[in-house]
Amino acid sequence: MAELYAKLEVLNPEVHKNLKFKPPASMDLFKDLNNSVILVTEFSEAAKFYPIVFMGGGKQGLTPVVLLGVEKNSFVEEDGSWKKGCYIPAFFRRYPFILVEDEKINQEAGERKIFVAIDRAYEGFNEEEGERLFDDEGKETEFLRNLVQFLLTYDRDYQLTMEFVKTLEELDLLQGIEATVKTESGNTVVIKNLYGVEERKLNQLKTEDVDRLFRRGFLGAIYAHLMSLSNLGRIV
Repeated sequence: MAELYAKLEVLNPEVHKNLKFKPPASMDLFKDLNNSVILVTEFSEAAKFYPIVFMGGGKQGLTPVVLLGVEKNSFVEEDGSWKKGCYIPAFFRRYPFILVEDEKINQEAGERKIFVAIDRAYEGFNEEEGERLFDDEGKETEFLRNLVQFLLTYDRDYQLTMEFVKTLEELDLLQGIEATVKTESGNTVVIKNLYGVEERKLNQLKTEDVDRLFRRGFLGAIYAHLMSLSNLGRIV
C-alpha cells in the first residue's frame, strides 16, 4: 500500500498556509489496489461485502485486510465510482492525509509523537479552489480540525487492531490459508501468504480466553472475519 502515498510532506502552517484541498473526483486512484488495510472496528460492516484475511509478516507483522480483487480493485466501476452500496474502508477515506511518526524523536522523548502529513503528489492540492487547511493567521481551519480528529480516531483504532492481531497470535488461533481463483483473463491464480482464524482452535479455547476476547470486543470481530470468507467468490 505504500505506493498510494507517493510524496509525503508533514503539514506545516508556514509552508502550506495557502494550500487548499479538493476532494477526489473519482475512486480511480484506488483501482489498481487489490486489497486494503481494514480496522477491527470496521469488521462488522466490511464483512458484508469483502473477505477479511490477515496478510503480511516480517517486521510489521500480520495486518487484517479486505481483498478487493485478484488483479485489480473489482469495486471501482468504469465511471470511477465505488460499487454502489458497498462499504468504503477508512484507509481510502483518509487519503491523501495520514498520520506519521518520527521514530528518532519518539525514542529520544520516550513517548509517541505523531504528525499530520499529506501526499503532495495528490493533484487535488492547489491554492485556487477547495477547502483551506489554514486561515490567514496560520491557524487550523474547522475543516482541518475535523480531519485531524478523524485521523486520530483512525490511529486509535489501528492500535486496537494491532492489539487484536497480537491476541490472536498469542492464542495461536491463526493458520495459513490459500485461495485459488480464475481471473477474467482466464488465468488461474493462487493467492498465498494469507492467514485466517482456525475454527477448531477457537472452539477449544479455555473459558478465561473466551472471556478475554469477549471483554475486549474481539469475539464479534472473529466471527465477522469467519463469515466474511464466503465473499471470496465476490472478488473473482
